[in-house]
Amino acid sequence: MGGLIATVLLTAGCTAPQEDDATNELVVGISTDVNNWYLDKFPDGDGRFVWSQVYETLVRLDTDLNIVPGLAESWETPDDGKTWIFHLRDDVYFHDGTPFDANSVVFSYSNESYVKKMGALRALDHIEIIDENTVKFVMNKPMPLPFYLTHVAWPIMSPSCVHENGNFAEPIGTGPFKFEKQVTDQEIVLVRNDKYWGDKPALETVTFKVIPEATTRVMALETKEVDMAIKLPEYDVSRLEEEPDVDVYRKLTTFTDFLQFNCNSGVFKDKEVRKAVAYSINTEQMVNTVLEGIGSPAKGRAFSPVMMYSNPELDLYEYNVEKARDILYEAGWQDSDNDGVLEKNGEPLKATIVVGKGVWASRHVPMAEAIQGTLQKVGMDADIQVLESGAINKLENEGQFDVIFRTGYFVWGPYPRHFFVHQSYCPYSHYNNPEYDKLANAADSTVDPEKQKQLYYDLQDMVLEELPAFYLVHEEKIIAANSYVKGYQITAEDPWLNLEGVYLEEEQ
Repeated sequence: MGGLIATVLLTAGCTAPQEDDATNELVVGISTDVNNWYLDKFPDGDGRFVWSQVYETLVRLDTDLNIVPGLAESWETPDDGKTWIFHLRDDVYFHDGTPFDANSVVFSYSNESYVKKMGALRALDHIEIIDENTVKFVMNKPMPLPFYLTHVAWPIMSPSCVHENGNFAEPIGTGPFKFEKQVTDQEIVLVRNDKYWGDKPALETVTFKVIPEATTRVMALETKEVDMAIKLPEYDVSRLEEEPDVDVYRKLTTFTDFLQFNCNSGVFKDKEVRKAVAYSINTEQMVNTVLEGIGSPAKGRAFSPVMMYSNPELDLYEYNVEKARDILYEAGWQDSDNDGVLEKNGEPLKATIVVGKGVWASRHVPMAEAIQGTLQKVGMDADIQVLESGAINKLENEGQFDVIFRTGYFVWGPYPRHFFVHQSYCPYSHYNNPEYDKLANAADSTVDPEKQKQLYYDLQDMVLEELPAFYLVHEEKIIAANSYVKGYQITAEDPWLNLEGVYLEEEQ
């Protein structure tokens, strides 16, 4: 964190080899189309992998989540995080030839922007233009702002991407590739930005083909319909790793799967029931069987080990069915009619696990089914509902759910902003604890690394004790490519596709 306060120096990148016999068109299989290109909405699903080629952020992360310069060459805070001064590159132009400058920073973080409207930068009071290459972010409270600005979902866009009437015109960023065309639910075509300020890509064209079904993406990779594929199913990984013409890239990422409890009503209002669930789930077995050895068992740990302040010495939940049963019995749950389901005050111990449809369903449904089976062993009758996001939002807004299966949430880069999801005023929170709110606010309001580390350690302990959620598996990012794709380096950041240095060799 100390690197946030000191001026950050620019480091040179590596230029991709320009092979005489190389082809320069990469086709990537993704699961979802880009549903939005403008700063007023969040790009869902795999759209962010595409955004990361067109748009750039002031601050970036390297492949191991170290903070590095992006469109800002350096930055500093003169007052422990209350204001931040960013020094912008002066050799950068947007894809339409207009200059990147302080005005474009102000435009990108206006009140219209998603990041400002939805609260991730709610502490931003205003941005002052010091000169055309220097801006000052004035905050309402101290905060480690540079980490917030790494997220590709709130990048820098050109003011010229909007018509004079205020309507969005087209994607105009500063990234290594420019938007060429989009065929809805079929493909997005990007072309090389020959005036890119950094190392010019070897690739001339990148086409993202929308292939919703994971198994179909794998087939497209193996038949060479696509050169690279994102978000592959765990059950295909070991087989693909044995194929001589396919390279599989794996890296522990920042995302963690978790069960988010409704702590305000229903059976999970009782912390003892939440604890029984935590002891009843064998996350090691889940990784080894359901997920084919892909990922790392969390055992309740909220942070992936790759993230800042992830405490390696936490007292985690070990699988113990007998202990889970004892906790429930001591809390007054009994099987009075010998039907295998516990009751208390005449009410059965029943719960519904809500799983979202879409790109995560192929992973989360079998995980939920495994949990359903293990909960039965401790006397809980659990069923599974697979719903569209709109239906889940409705249940959340009405408080009419038991537990929701989730991944990520307020995760960008290594910074542990995820804890916001359990603060009482977060729209996705279903836990109300003033002590937790106070601790989370304190952790996010300091740039002192030692103080912040201790606060986040305390929060990790509180999450394990209070269990607003139970964390299951730290995810691995999986990218597969045909062996003629060269120079790819996988990143721990998700969702981000690093195409720097990538080129294609012609097959012999």
